[in-house]
Amino acid sequence: MSIESDSYSDFTMDIDSHLNESLSRQLQSLSEEQIRQQSHFFNGRYENIYLNKNAVPELDRVLQIIKHHISEHYSIPLDRMKFGFWLNKMLAGDMTTRHRHDDDDEVLSGVYYITAPKNSGNLILYAANETIEIEPMAGKLVLFSPSLEHEVRQNCSTTARLSIGFNAGIESP
Repeated sequence: MSIESDSYSDFTMDIDSHLNESLSRQLQSLSEEQIRQQSHFFNGRYENIYLNKNAVPELDRVLQIIKHHISEHYSIPLDRMKFGFWLNKMLAGDMTTRHRHDDDDEVLSGVYYITAPKNSGNLILYAANETIEIEPMAGKLVLFSPSLEHEVRQNCSTTARLSIGFNAGIESP
């Protein structure tokens, strides 16, 4: 199973806004002990922040909802789903460079927006014959092919935008 190379889907998730607000507060105040690793240092910031297990307990609730949605929408059995995620914290002036996620055995990539102030940087997807621009919104889930090049425009707001980036795959039986 894989998503078509030029396709994407976006959904408004049924995640309680109080859960997102609580998650936002916890992620804004992460300590060094909660961060396992940071990677992809471009333009003066780490684009990916990987957390220690159980660093933010409410994050697991959101991840489970996302996994169930992927399982239902793409018929990936939960017990065979491989799922890797990272936090993306974009402060005012930050951007994410153009890249793709098809390095390994990913079948689906995506982003879930925890907070997304107005003008905090649109997601740009580069399909074969078109450029797709998606405005982030808190509670929005965007799923796309790992082979689709994408970037995030500069955060022109005065506050941070928080999102969860992820890749999903299928374990062999």
